Amino acid sequence: MSKMVSFLIIFTLLILLVPAANATDYTVRPSISKEPGAPVYGEKVQEIDPIPYWLYLFLLVFPQLTAMPLETLTSIKVLPYLAYKKIFKKNILDNPKRLKIYNFIEEHPGVYFRELVKRIGLKKGTVEYHLEVMETQKMIVSHKSKGKLRFFLNHSTYKKEDKTVIAALKNDTHRKVILEILNSQSITQKNLAKKIGVSTPTISDHIKYLKKEGIVKTDTKGRYTIYSIDSNYFDLLQKYMNSINC
Repeated sequence: MSKMVSFLIIFTLLILLVPAANATDYTVRPSISKEPGAPVYGEKVQEIDPIPYWLYLFLLVFPQLTAMPLETLTSIKVLPYLAYKKIFKKNILDNPKRLKIYNFIEEHPGVYFRELVKRIGLKKGTVEYHLEVMETQKMIVSHKSKGKLRFFLNHSTYKKEDKTVIAALKNDTHRKVILEILNSQSITQKNLAKKIGVSTPTISDHIKYLKKEGIVKTDTKGRYTIYSIDSNYFDLLQKYMNSINC
Protein backbone atom coordinates (compact mmCIF):
# COMPACT_ATOMS: atom_id res chain seq x y z
CA MET A 1 0.00 0.00 0.00
CA SER A 2 2.85 2.43 0.84
CA LYS A 3 4.44 1.74 -2.56
CA MET A 4 1.18 2.59 -4.32
CA VAL A 5 0.84 5.87 -2.39
CA SER A 6 4.44 6.82 -3.26
CA PHE A 7 3.79 5.99 -6.91
CA LEU A 8 0.65 8.13 -6.94
CA ILE A 9 2.44 11.14 -5.41
CA ILE A 10 5.33 10.95 -7.90
CA PHE A 11 2.92 10.41 -10.79
CA THR A 12 0.85 13.46 -9.83
CA LEU A 13 3.95 15.67 -9.46
CA LEU A 14 5.20 14.64 -12.90
CA ILE A 15 1.84 15.56 -14.43
CA LEU A 16 1.88 18.97 -12.75
CA LEU A 17 5.37 19.67 -14.09
CA VAL A 18 4.28 19.28 -17.73
CA PRO A 19 2.47 22.64 -18.03
CA ALA A 20 5.41 24.43 -16.41
CA ALA A 21 7.86 22.82 -18.82
CA ASN A 22 5.80 23.83 -21.89
CA ALA A 23 5.19 27.44 -20.80
CA THR A 24 5.93 30.10 -23.44
CA ASP A 25 8.98 32.28 -22.77
CA TYR A 26 8.34 35.94 -22.09
CA THR A 27 10.39 38.96 -20.99
CA VAL A 28 9.44 41.38 -18.24
CA ARG A 29 10.57 44.95 -18.81
CA PRO A 30 10.21 47.95 -16.51
CA SER A 31 7.51 50.46 -17.37
CA ILE A 32 8.66 53.68 -19.04
CA SER A 33 6.20 55.65 -17.00
CA LYS A 34 6.76 56.11 -13.31
CA GLU A 35 3.07 55.56 -12.68
CA PRO A 36 2.27 51.92 -12.03
CA GLY A 37 -0.15 50.49 -14.59
CA ALA A 38 0.35 53.25 -17.16
CA PRO A 39 0.32 52.14 -20.84
CA VAL A 40 3.70 51.95 -22.62
CA TYR A 41 2.59 52.11 -26.29
CA GLY A 42 -0.94 53.42 -25.87
CA GLU A 43 -2.44 50.04 -25.16
CA LYS A 44 -5.39 49.60 -22.81
CA VAL A 45 -4.35 48.66 -19.28
CA GLN A 46 -6.75 46.69 -17.09
CA GLU A 47 -5.99 45.81 -13.51
CA ILE A 48 -6.75 42.22 -12.49
CA ASP A 49 -7.44 41.31 -8.90
CA PRO A 50 -5.41 38.31 -7.68
CA ILE A 51 -7.36 35.08 -7.16
CA PRO A 52 -7.27 33.20 -3.83
CA TYR A 53 -4.45 30.70 -3.46
CA TRP A 54 -6.82 27.77 -2.95
CA LEU A 55 -8.55 28.60 -6.25
CA TYR A 56 -5.18 28.78 -7.98
CA LEU A 57 -4.31 25.29 -6.78
CA PHE A 58 -7.72 23.97 -7.80
CA LEU A 59 -7.43 25.42 -11.32
CA LEU A 60 -3.94 23.99 -11.60
CA VAL A 61 -4.80 20.44 -10.57
CA PHE A 62 -8.38 19.96 -11.78
CA PRO A 63 -7.66 20.03 -15.56
CA GLN A 64 -4.95 17.41 -15.11
CA LEU A 65 -7.23 15.05 -13.21
CA THR A 66 -10.10 15.42 -15.66
CA ALA A 67 -7.75 14.63 -18.54
CA MET A 68 -6.75 11.28 -16.99
CA PRO A 69 -8.69 8.20 -18.15
CA LEU A 70 -11.03 6.69 -15.57
CA GLU A 71 -9.32 3.33 -16.01
CA THR A 72 -6.06 4.88 -14.82
CA LEU A 73 -7.66 6.19 -11.65
CA THR A 74 -9.32 2.89 -10.79
CA SER A 75 -6.23 0.83 -11.56
CA ILE A 76 -4.12 2.75 -9.04
CA LYS A 77 -6.99 2.82 -6.55
CA VAL A 78 -7.43 6.58 -6.49
CA LEU A 79 -11.12 5.77 -6.24
CA PRO A 80 -11.16 3.56 -3.13
CA TYR A 81 -14.92 3.30 -3.07
CA LEU A 82 -15.05 1.60 -6.46
CA ALA A 83 -12.19 -0.67 -5.48
CA TYR A 84 -13.97 -1.54 -2.25
CA LYS A 85 -17.13 -2.58 -4.10
CA LYS A 86 -15.09 -4.60 -6.53
CA ILE A 87 -13.04 -6.54 -3.95
CA PHE A 88 -15.02 -6.91 -0.77
CA LYS A 89 -17.88 -9.15 -1.82
CA LYS A 90 -19.08 -12.50 -0.60
CA ASN A 91 -17.64 -14.07 -3.72
CA ILE A 92 -14.17 -12.84 -2.82
CA LEU A 93 -12.65 -16.23 -3.70
CA ASP A 94 -13.71 -15.84 -7.33
CA ASN A 95 -10.28 -14.31 -7.83
CA PRO A 96 -8.16 -17.31 -8.97
CA LYS A 97 -4.93 -16.15 -7.32
CA ARG A 98 -6.68 -15.45 -4.03
CA LEU A 99 -8.39 -18.84 -4.17
CA LYS A 100 -5.03 -20.51 -4.82
CA ILE A 101 -3.52 -18.87 -1.74
CA TYR A 102 -6.56 -19.71 0.37
CA ASN A 103 -6.50 -23.39 -0.66
CA PHE A 104 -2.78 -23.66 0.05
CA ILE A 105 -3.25 -22.27 3.57
CA GLU A 106 -6.10 -24.74 4.08
CA GLU A 107 -3.86 -27.65 3.04
CA HIS A 108 -0.79 -26.33 4.89
CA PRO A 109 -1.97 -24.65 8.11
CA GLY A 110 0.77 -22.62 9.75
CA VAL A 111 2.60 -21.84 6.52
CA TYR A 112 4.74 -18.72 6.88
CA PHE A 113 4.95 -15.88 4.37
CA ARG A 114 8.26 -16.62 2.61
CA GLU A 115 7.43 -20.30 2.34
CA LEU A 116 4.03 -19.43 0.87
CA VAL A 117 5.58 -17.15 -1.76
CA LYS A 118 8.12 -19.82 -2.72
CA ARG A 119 5.69 -22.74 -2.84
CA ILE A 120 2.77 -21.06 -4.56
CA GLY A 121 4.71 -19.45 -7.41
CA LEU A 122 3.30 -15.92 -7.16
CA LYS A 123 5.12 -12.63 -6.69
CA LYS A 124 5.73 -11.38 -3.15
CA GLY A 125 3.64 -8.24 -3.61
CA THR A 126 0.73 -10.22 -5.05
CA VAL A 127 0.70 -12.69 -2.16
CA GLU A 128 1.02 -9.89 0.39
CA TYR A 129 -1.92 -8.02 -1.13
CA HIS A 130 -4.28 -11.03 -1.21
CA LEU A 131 -3.31 -12.04 2.33
CA GLU A 132 -4.17 -8.52 3.52
CA VAL A 133 -7.55 -8.68 1.75
CA MET A 134 -8.44 -12.07 3.25
CA GLU A 135 -7.23 -11.14 6.73
CA THR A 136 -9.24 -7.90 6.60
CA GLN A 137 -12.31 -9.94 5.74
CA LYS A 138 -11.43 -12.36 8.60
CA MET A 139 -11.11 -15.31 6.25
CA ILE A 140 -7.63 -16.06 7.58
CA VAL A 141 -5.69 -15.21 10.73
CA SER A 142 -1.97 -14.81 11.36
CA HIS A 143 0.09 -16.15 14.25
CA LYS A 144 3.61 -14.87 14.97
CA SER A 145 6.12 -17.47 16.10
CA LYS A 146 9.88 -16.84 16.45
CA GLY A 147 9.71 -13.88 14.07
CA LYS A 148 7.72 -15.76 11.43
CA LEU A 149 4.16 -14.82 10.60
CA ARG A 150 2.16 -18.00 10.02
CA PHE A 151 -1.30 -18.17 8.48
CA PHE A 152 -4.39 -20.23 9.30
CA LEU A 153 -7.99 -20.34 8.13
CA ASN A 154 -10.27 -18.40 10.42
CA HIS A 155 -13.21 -20.74 10.96
CA SER A 156 -12.68 -21.28 14.69
CA THR A 157 -10.82 -24.43 13.66
CA TYR A 158 -7.56 -23.48 15.32
CA LYS A 159 -7.39 -22.26 18.88
CA LYS A 160 -4.31 -20.56 20.30
CA GLU A 161 -2.95 -23.92 21.54
CA ASP A 162 -3.41 -25.49 18.10
CA LYS A 163 -1.49 -22.67 16.44
CA THR A 164 1.29 -22.96 19.02
CA VAL A 165 1.69 -26.70 18.43
CA ILE A 166 1.55 -26.42 14.64
CA ALA A 167 4.13 -23.61 14.63
CA ALA A 168 6.46 -25.69 16.82
CA LEU A 169 6.11 -28.79 14.63
CA LYS A 170 6.86 -26.73 11.52
CA ASN A 171 10.36 -26.08 12.88
CA ASP A 172 12.65 -29.07 12.21
CA THR A 173 14.68 -28.81 15.42
CA HIS A 174 11.64 -28.14 17.60
CA ARG A 175 9.98 -31.16 16.05
CA LYS A 176 12.99 -33.38 16.79
CA VAL A 177 13.16 -32.16 20.38
CA ILE A 178 9.46 -32.85 20.91
CA LEU A 179 9.71 -36.31 19.34
CA GLU A 180 12.66 -37.30 21.52
CA ILE A 181 10.95 -36.08 24.69
CA LEU A 182 7.76 -37.94 23.73
CA ASN A 183 9.65 -41.15 23.02
CA SER A 184 11.73 -40.91 26.19
CA GLN A 185 8.87 -39.68 28.41
CA SER A 186 11.48 -37.58 30.22
CA ILE A 187 15.10 -36.82 29.34
CA THR A 188 18.03 -34.65 30.43
CA GLN A 189 19.42 -31.82 28.34
CA LYS A 190 22.73 -33.60 27.76
CA ASN A 191 21.11 -36.79 26.49
CA LEU A 192 18.69 -34.80 24.37
CA ALA A 193 21.54 -32.93 22.68
CA LYS A 194 23.38 -36.20 22.06
CA LYS A 195 20.39 -37.94 20.46
CA ILE A 196 19.55 -35.04 18.18
CA GLY A 197 23.18 -34.38 17.29
CA VAL A 198 23.51 -30.74 18.27
CA SER A 199 25.39 -28.85 20.95
CA THR A 200 24.03 -28.35 24.46
CA PRO A 201 23.72 -24.55 24.04
CA THR A 202 21.66 -25.13 20.87
CA ILE A 203 19.30 -27.48 22.69
CA SER A 204 19.07 -24.96 25.52
CA ASP A 205 17.80 -22.27 23.12
CA HIS A 206 15.12 -24.54 21.65
CA ILE A 207 14.04 -25.80 25.06
CA LYS A 208 13.76 -22.22 26.28
CA TYR A 209 11.35 -21.42 23.45
CA LEU A 210 9.25 -24.58 23.95
CA LYS A 211 9.03 -23.87 27.68
CA LYS A 212 7.91 -20.31 26.97
CA GLU A 213 5.14 -21.66 24.72
CA GLY A 214 4.13 -24.09 27.46
CA ILE A 215 4.78 -27.27 25.45
CA VAL A 216 7.75 -28.49 27.49
CA LYS A 217 8.04 -28.45 31.26
CA THR A 218 11.03 -29.08 33.54
CA ASP A 219 11.49 -31.04 36.74
CA THR A 220 14.53 -31.32 38.96
CA LYS A 221 15.79 -34.71 40.07
CA GLY A 222 18.86 -34.33 42.23
CA ARG A 223 21.32 -32.28 40.24
CA TYR A 224 19.67 -33.08 36.90
CA THR A 225 16.98 -31.15 35.05
CA ILE A 226 14.48 -33.44 33.38
CA TYR A 227 12.35 -32.36 30.42
CA SER A 228 8.88 -33.68 29.64
CA ILE A 229 5.82 -32.70 27.60
CA ASP A 230 3.15 -30.69 29.38
CA SER A 231 -0.05 -32.70 29.69
CA ASN A 232 -2.11 -29.83 28.24
CA TYR A 233 -0.33 -30.23 24.91
CA PHE A 234 0.13 -34.00 24.79
CA ASP A 235 -3.09 -34.76 22.89
CA LEU A 236 -2.59 -31.89 20.46
CA LEU A 237 0.93 -33.07 19.64
CA GLN A 238 -0.40 -36.55 18.95
CA LYS A 239 -3.12 -35.05 16.76
CA TYR A 240 -0.85 -32.94 14.57
CA MET A 241 2.38 -34.94 14.62
CA ASN A 242 1.60 -36.94 11.47
CA SER A 243 -0.79 -34.55 9.74
CA ILE A 244 1.39 -31.44 9.58
CA ASN A 245 3.34 -31.03 6.35
CA CYS A 246 6.69 -29.50 7.16
